[in-house]
Amino acid sequence: MKGHVKVVEFFLKQYPDMSELINREGRNILHVAALSGKAKMVAYMLKRNDLEMLINGKDKKGNTPLHLASMAKHPMVVSNLTWDKRVNLSSLNILNMTAYDIALEFRDIFAFREQLTWLALRYAGARRAPPSVLRKKPQCLKLKMSDVLNEYKDLANTLVVVATLVITVTFAAAFTMPGGYNGSGGVATFLERHMFHLFAICNSTAMCSAITVVALIWAQQRDLGLFDSAFKFAVPMLGLTLTIVSMAFMASNYLVLRNLHWLAYLVLIIGSFFILALSILYFPLCLLSSPQNLIARYTIYFAFYLVVKASWSDADDWKEE
Repeated sequence: MKGHVKVVEFFLKQYPDMSELINREGRNILHVAALSGKAKMVAYMLKRNDLEMLINGKDKKGNTPLHLASMAKHPMVVSNLTWDKRVNLSSLNILNMTAYDIALEFRDIFAFREQLTWLALRYAGARRAPPSVLRKKPQCLKLKMSDVLNEYKDLANTLVVVATLVITVTFAAAFTMPGGYNGSGGVATFLERHMFHLFAICNSTAMCSAITVVALIWAQQRDLGLFDSAFKFAVPMLGLTLTIVSMAFMASNYLVLRNLHWLAYLVLIIGSFFILALSILYFPLCLLSSPQNLIARYTIYFAFYLVVKASWSDADDWKEE
């Protein structure tokens, strides 16, 4: 529960039979580690072949360690478990719910840890239990419908404001081109330069994609399903918009600084680094399906790990007493 790997290792070395002990809820040591969010402890236990019988063990309510980690919203623990091929992703508890069912039941788009937990299961290809076996679900502590709608609308309004600001900036940039205009003919000074072409394309694309984000006005309707569809469409588009705006900014900076080569290239390097970093962090949140290719899954895991670290969603693993 406290995450002391060396202490557990010492006891198991001296008394191997202790691994078979369970508490009043019928939970073994892997259950407790998963429920407590101790990712390092879980990873240690998964490496030990003598603890293999604990991996899919069930407590009195039929929950495996993966069920409990999903219920407690511990994304790194869930990720560690799903990467182990011995873990049964389709195991059912006493309510005939898989870990993925539990993640969906407890999922809240306003709680980032819950989103990451759900993503970890989705990337592993976890599925819901067949409708024919799904029984009554537990009643989770959720907001009233009116409160949920208000939260949705506040979130939608925030995204619309950001999109509106992007539209305003890109619209203004179209008439205040870098380098100005050549004479009275209204022709851009840098019209023949490749970086200007990149600026014009990025600026136009950013404005058009920001306009599509305004589709979130659908969220003003009292329909959660409609909002969910609009939200799934708008968030990736807004991420794309901000990335393209950054590229347009870099291109315009390069144009006006091109005679001072070291400064122009430094601006490009700084901008490229941050765009790459944000793209890596943002990509896992927009992936719609689980990657089948092993290389792709490793790439997603790396990005997912960075998101968990950046959001401090693995903070429970630090609290060793």
